[in-house]
Amino acid sequence: MNAVKGMNIEEVRRMAGQLRDAADEILRIEQELTSGLEGVDWTGPDADRFRDQWAGEMVPALLQVKDAVNELGESADRNAGQQEATSSN
Repeated sequence: MNAVKGMNIEEVRRMAGQLRDAADEILRIEQELTSGLEGVDWTGPDADRFRDQWAGEMVPALLQVKDAVNELGESADRNAGQQEATSSN
């Protein structure tokens, strides 16, 4: 059995694009939910707590996930570029 090292550059670049698209989708969802929450007719202490939790905990967590997913896509793209450069030598 032959062991192969390396990568399918096109597949890794496609995956990198999917990761970046997923990061964009996370941001879109966060913005849509934030906008929707602002439009909800809800007042009182429960509403205040909910909005505070959303803005103070959930939005930062979503943005952190978005950034991590985007960075993973960038890393995959860099690895594909390095593999391409190595393979062409």
